Order: sequence, then C-alpha cells, then structure tokens
Amino acid sequence: MSLAVAVPAAVLSAAAYGVSTAVQHRAAHRSAGHADARGLVSLLRDPRWLASVGGDGLGLVLQVLALATGPVVLVQPLLVLAVPVSLPVGWLLGGPRPGSRDYAACGAILAALATFFVVIGDPGSARPLAPTTAAVAVVVAGIGGGVVIAAVRGAGATVRAAAYGAVAGAWFGLVGVLLDGVATAWQHGSWRALETAGGWVPLAGLLVMGALALTLTQVSFQVGALGASFPANESAAPVVAVVLGAALLHEHVPFTPLAAAAYLLCLVVVVGGTVRLARAL
Repeated sequence: MSLAVAVPAAVLSAAAYGVSTAVQHRAAHRSAGHADARGLVSLLRDPRWLASVGGDGLGLVLQVLALATGPVVLVQPLLVLAVPVSLPVGWLLGGPRPGSRDYAACGAILAALATFFVVIGDPGSARPLAPTTAAVAVVVAGIGGGVVIAAVRGAGATVRAAAYGAVAGAWFGLVGVLLDGVATAWQHGSWRALETAGGWVPLAGLLVMGALALTLTQVSFQVGALGASFPANESAAPVVAVVLGAALLHEHVPFTPLAAAAYLLCLVVVVGGTVRLARAL
C-alpha cells in the first residue's frame, strides 16, 4: 500500500470525474422531468458527451491506480472532490459565476474530508474478496436499486432525480469495493490469472454495475436538476464504499460513538456543500 500514489491518483480521478459530470449534465438535461431513451441514444452522437465519457475513462484508470495502491475507505471519499471541480467547469459551460458562498461550500467539503481522514486513521490493508461474496453483493445491490427505482416511478422529477442519483452512487460505491477487491486479489497472488470461473465474478460484477451506474446517472441528469441528483450520487458512493470496505474487505474503520458522530457530521457537511454547489451548475 502506498498512500503517496493512491491519494494523488484519487484526487486526479476526482478532477476528471468532476469535469465529465459538468459536461454530461449540460448534454443530457434536455427533457423536462422525463427519462428519454432516444435522448440517451442521441448522446452517442454528441461530441461533448463523447469527450466527457473519455474523461470518465481517464478518471476510472486513475481510480484503479488509487485502489491498487490504497484502501477503498480512503480513496472513494476523495472522489467527492469532483463536486468542487465541476463548479468552475459548469461556469465555463455557461452556468452562473461562482460566488463567495460557493467557495465557502468548497472549503467546507475539504474540511469535512480532512476531518474524516483524521478520524479514520490507518485502515490497514484489504483482504481478497471471495467470488461468492462479490456475487451476493452485486445481486443485492441490483435488486435493491431496482426496488428503489420502481418505488419512485410515479414521483415528481426532483424525487426521481435524487433517487436515481442515490442508487447510481450506491452502485458506484460497490464498484469501488469490487475494484479494490480485484486489485487486492491480484497483489496477493490469489487471482490465478483469471483461470477459474469464480475468479471472473468480481471483475464481471464491477463491469455490469459500472455500466448500470453510468446509465442511471445519465437518466438522473435527464430527469431533474443537478441539485437533486448530484448530491445524492456523491453522498451515497462514499458511504456505501466505506461500509462495504469494512464489511467485505475488512479494512479497519473505527466505530466508537464519537467517531460515528464525526462521520455523520462530515456526511451532513458534504451533502450540504454538494447541494449548494450543484445549484450553481
């Protein structure tokens, strides 16, 4: 494990994701409150959207590097930095000029992340992720996300955008855990060059969940304002990654009453800051 590599890679990954998110929202948010399948397909002909997908690809490569050299419970929360990064990009794309409150929100998010890292300390190294555990996690995440999506089908645009964003964020959090599990297995020499069917499970799971999460994110951009979908996405991803990183990969996460209160405070600050910044995009 090398935090000297993992932290910069995670920060650069967040920057790539932030730029891509701002561009994708501008391209995808064309239908007032409706998820439009034709609109999603038409994005494949939009040069800006295609360029943003390339940015997502760069972000993914950097995220893989970060997870290969650092624990998911530290790497995934750093990706929240995509929110402050998207602010100036949104302005350059025609959004409002950032104000003092927006910069204060950026500072609050940074302070919350710093506090989280101080509280969590050294989580140690992850253990390899068993194929059966990975399969169960993917199935549960898929079914749970499907239930949430079905439950808000008749709700208003804001509720649906927030729900879709939260589900996509939770799936991205699981993808981060699966990536970490794959990297850990490879480092421990237990992957055996993907020789067995079981060895493919975490990799296949992250590819499927990653594709679903990316698609649902675009749908959330179509349905409602970024102020509804983006905060839900960016808050769900680190929460799920930290919980599953501790439960499935056995990375150490302190959980005393004081630590739990600190985690909750950090989450509230991140969500509040994200809501503020998303409104400015």
